[in-house]
Amino acid sequence: MCYITALTSKNRAQTGAFLSCVRPHKSVTNDTIAWWVKAMFQRSGVDTTKFTAGNVRSAVVSKAKVISVTIASIMSKAGWIQENTFAKFYDKHIVPEVDPFQEAVLV
Repeated sequence: MCYITALTSKNRAQTGAFLSCVRPHKSVTNDTIAWWVKAMFQRSGVDTTKFTAGNVRSAVVSKAKVISVTIASIMSKAGWIQENTFAKFYDKHIVPEVDPFQEAVLV
């Protein structure tokens, strides 16, 4: 599945940052990008009935917390100084999905 094509200097001047991988390689719409994000959420095991493209940041950091990434590490990567920023705005309830292959490879 092709999501993002490489930008050339010729295309960059004429189009946006994300180009279709289907000819004529025009800029994609916001709806297309939202569809791509939803597809990646589904492949990553994120519940797309609860999270949309607008929830990328909260979905990612909440999923990280579920798989035992420390709050300090999450805050560092997100550029947050106070833990209550994460707790108040981004810490969403995610039911952990146990995938034996994922657990074996990522642990």
